[in-house]
Amino acid sequence: MATFTQDLRQGLPRHPGGPAWPPAGAAPALAPAVADGAAAQEATEPALVAVAEPVLAAPAAEPTPAAAAEPAAGAAHAPAPAAPADAVEVTVRRGLPRVAGGEPWPPAAVVRVDRAPAPPVTLAAGLPAVAGGTAVVGEETVPAAAGVPAAADVPAASGPTSPTADTVTEQVALRRGLPRIAGGEPWPPAETATVQRRVAVAPVVATAPTAAEPSRTEVADGGSPEPAQPVPVPSTPAAETESAPVVQPPAAVEPVLEAPTEPVRPPEPVRPTEPARPAEPAREPRRIGSRTLGGWARLLGWGLAGLVAAAGIIVLAARGVTTLPGVPEFLERYPGSYELPESAPVGFPVWVNWMHYLNFFFMVLIVRTGLQVRYQKTPPAYWTPAKGGKKISINLWLHTGIDLLWLANGAAFVVLLFATGHWIRIVPTSWEVFPNAASAMLQYLTLNWPTEHGWVNYNSLQQLMYFTVVFVAAPLAAITGLRMSEWWPKDADRLNRLYPAPVARAIHFPTMLFFVLFVIVHVTLVFATGALRNLNHMFAAQDTVSWVGFAWFAGGLVLAVAAVFAARPLVIAPIASLVGKVSSR
Repeated sequence: MATFTQDLRQGLPRHPGGPAWPPAGAAPALAPAVADGAAAQEATEPALVAVAEPVLAAPAAEPTPAAAAEPAAGAAHAPAPAAPADAVEVTVRRGLPRVAGGEPWPPAAVVRVDRAPAPPVTLAAGLPAVAGGTAVVGEETVPAAAGVPAAADVPAASGPTSPTADTVTEQVALRRGLPRIAGGEPWPPAETATVQRRVAVAPVVATAPTAAEPSRTEVADGGSPEPAQPVPVPSTPAAETESAPVVQPPAAVEPVLEAPTEPVRPPEPVRPTEPARPAEPAREPRRIGSRTLGGWARLLGWGLAGLVAAAGIIVLAARGVTTLPGVPEFLERYPGSYELPESAPVGFPVWVNWMHYLNFFFMVLIVRTGLQVRYQKTPPAYWTPAKGGKKISINLWLHTGIDLLWLANGAAFVVLLFATGHWIRIVPTSWEVFPNAASAMLQYLTLNWPTEHGWVNYNSLQQLMYFTVVFVAAPLAAITGLRMSEWWPKDADRLNRLYPAPVARAIHFPTMLFFVLFVIVHVTLVFATGALRNLNHMFAAQDTVSWVGFAWFAGGLVLAVAAVFAARPLVIAPIASLVGKVSSR
């Protein structure tokens, strides 16, 4: 009996680093076994089985008369039909995922496979002779099964046999495999293949006539038939005749393939991925001093809320004070201003208007550059004098330069103030200035503005404030700034002990805050006590109610804001290079 094998391709490892399964080589063959008159086909796993070559029967021998009566006894003891198929549990090993991230298929499971026993083997006429316990098939010698008699002892049936195997051509669908290399194409691809296989066909065996129904030959012309010549059958013991099995070729075992429950999707092509970029560090919030910009905004919001609440309380308290005994009489006696000398000038000349605006313009830039110098960590550029000297930051150079312009404007203002007699308007000339200033303050707090006419005379509170700004705060800011500048002599030990730099620094910054507070209150009162008339006094030099002064004020405000934004190294470096050397280090 012939067997067939099938070459297997090498599979994939079942776990990382493990051996490939199945290995490359020949698959084990499956051959039928014959024993005790029954053929049992043993298979441990469901697999594609190559159909064995059928045994072709030899030509039948001539029957003998002596053997005519023997087949009847053998037919009475014919073997029973084949037993029904029994089931075998087979462990299916888990497969690999068909798509990236998918479920493995087939999953690890235990399946039941029907295993049909081999059909009985019938010793028909023409089978190879069994001699000495072996069966000869072509050029092969096959050991005979136990209980199978020799050919000389078994009666042979007469008649030809039909073909025992056919070749069938089928189209088999191949499932797509996996890529052999990373990013490669899957192999084998999903396609169909033409497969030829051999299917066993049970042979047709002719049996000899029995003794009960002897063969007869018909006589032509209606004559009586004559008894047929008996077929000579070798003498065989009864026991051996009854146990003689019927040999038939095995039936083909069709493999059972389970299709996946879900359609197999082709994997997406592997695209080269760019290396992950490092995450950008989170930008730190911009800090102004010890707080962030948001922190200052929150602080300003809470400060304004507290200021409004405090203003309401102060207004209510001031109005309560005006109802106390003696306060109305005090307000009547001191209305808020006193009479100026007859020599006091009236109105505002043009030079007062220009110097008033330049003072505001320079103060805005001084505050801006002063904060830069105070809180700068690394200067954006440096400035060195053209004739040599100490290198300073470009922000400090700008701050010092604007200070000089502001001092020059203030000095010219003071000179013109005394030259034209305008000093009488801002310098107190009577002790009544103090009770009138207190009366004006109380009237401001009750929101009942004091009667005033700035074109002719300031009220006493205004006179004291303007005197303090021009003759106290401005000189104090100049002296403290000079002490902290590079122009102060470093070798004057006695002078430095009398006027140390920390004292100057402790005075200079509060003085700047005083100027900021004064500007805020001054502008607020200008708009609250008659904006158009007051702006005409300070910017148009006329005592009328019109929009001329407001237009000059708006233009000057835009110019000051533009100067603040332009105060940066890109703009001031070319200007600084005209009087020195600008460098980045």
